[in-house]
Amino acid sequence: MGAIRLTERRKQFLRGVLDLYRRTQLPVHYETLAQRLGVSKWTAYDVLRALEEQGLLARDYTVNRGEPGRSQIVFVPTPAAEALFSQVRPASVEGGDLVALKAEALRSLAEWRTLKPAKATQRIMAAIAEADVQVKFCTYIMALFLVHLGALSDSAVAVVRRLVRETPGVEMPLTVFVGIVLGMAIEAMGLGVGEELLGLLGRFLKSVMDLSQSEKEMLVSFLNDALADEAAAT
Repeated sequence: MGAIRLTERRKQFLRGVLDLYRRTQLPVHYETLAQRLGVSKWTAYDVLRALEEQGLLARDYTVNRGEPGRSQIVFVPTPAAEALFSQVRPASVEGGDLVALKAEALRSLAEWRTLKPAKATQRIMAAIAEADVQVKFCTYIMALFLVHLGALSDSAVAVVRRLVRETPGVEMPLTVFVGIVLGMAIEAMGLGVGEELLGLLGRFLKSVMDLSQSEKEMLVSFLNDALADEAAAT
């Protein structure tokens, strides 16, 4: 089988299905995706059918609770779809490339913080899906947690900032940060947001362990700068 070619539009829809499926572990109905992407349900269905024909989605059926006896068409990502967006190269990034990545991530974070949480999450998930190296993958997962932190109280943000600052080392501050924000988000906003972040937490912890020392140091620097920007804005 040759390389799969996707238009940017189809990539957007496939990322949406993958995100929903990873968060819920349930097949995705095209109307749910349509609402998420802001398109008509017929547009969503047509694009998902095209992705099915490319071998990236598989069709399934589920009972429609509102109409007993009738089933709904739903879609699940195939291994080919997972492979397409989950191949993150473990190669290290060093020197000036790390400096550029940090600056790019801070600029993007500043923009995402101006958006509504749902829109910001959509943008960041797209950045995560496109990450081609581990350190970029980890950076944008942290950006997502930082956006969720901004939705919490000023006192919660102050606690996180203090704990990150007081935690020694270059790996522990990162794991402390994501763990605390996840717990606070669940407490403040319910289990729904926890399901979204929990899957990313596991992927983050696994990935960050494989980073080089300089990559971890960049992540800590990015985190401290982002927390300082958050404090300055409040």
